[in-house]
Amino acid sequence: MGANAEIRKIVARRLTPVLGDLELVVHRFGYLRTLSGAITVLTVSGVLGQVLGVTWLRVFFATAAAVLFVLAGLISFAGTEKLRSRKAIAEGLLHKYADALRNDSPLAIRAWHQEVVIETNGDAHVTRKLVLESAPDELPRYISVNMVYYGNDELTERRRRQVVCTALHAGPEDTSTGTRATATSAWGLSSNGKPKLEVYVHLGDVVEAGDLITVGWQWPKFSADLMNGHAPESFDVLFTKKVGRFEHRVVFRDAGRGQRMKIVNRGASNLDKQRVGHDLVVTFSAVDPELGKRFGFVADYSAE
Repeated sequence: MGANAEIRKIVARRLTPVLGDLELVVHRFGYLRTLSGAITVLTVSGVLGQVLGVTWLRVFFATAAAVLFVLAGLISFAGTEKLRSRKAIAEGLLHKYADALRNDSPLAIRAWHQEVVIETNGDAHVTRKLVLESAPDELPRYISVNMVYYGNDELTERRRRQVVCTALHAGPEDTSTGTRATATSAWGLSSNGKPKLEVYVHLGDVVEAGDLITVGWQWPKFSADLMNGHAPESFDVLFTKKVGRFEHRVVFRDAGRGQRMKIVNRGASNLDKQRVGHDLVVTFSAVDPELGKRFGFVADYSAE
């Protein structure tokens, strides 16, 4: 795995300048104009080679056509990589300034509700709903939420790209789940050193009491170690802003049979577990939870 990653880095480092130059030429003269010019040259060469019976022209035509096909793919790849790079830089700057310019009156959360569904293969489906209080002014507002990964396996770049996140924003009188909100994300480390995906939901300059924010994560193999019985896993929360009340609900698919799944309380209040069909459902909740304190439970599927 490490050797392959190094090879990819070396190849990317060597090819990036070449692809960048090609992309710059196409950007300067236009993709269609560059492509049509190359096709015209190839067509003329092919026709002349066929009419005059010149072998080297026919060989040139075939070779150049193959090269053009490869270059077209490389240029498209270069353009995509350039856009991704610009997007990453812009989001990084945005998150840096957003974190540094947190105002003195952060948004208060009236209600916080999260449901985590863990499939038998370890895939996780997470839905977090936040009901907000109104903002005291009309400054641009955002709210950040995160998910922490507690697995033992390395969270590679490829695995990070497989995580899908969505954000919805609904007004207090909106009966639907809301419309897609503008959201950006960044990877970092939690206070206990675990990888986390931070999602910034940008709300605009008007936030009303009762606004509903719904953030969803589709995270493959999030709890694979737990469901395979290799290691226990923590399910906890830590609040850094005022929350009126919260409820955390975790559903373990097909874990309600027998007594293999052990639940150990780690400071959670109102902890409750019950079997619903073949599933095990664990919930904990509180009103006005203490800020800066991590609490929850540990699930252990390996215990007999």
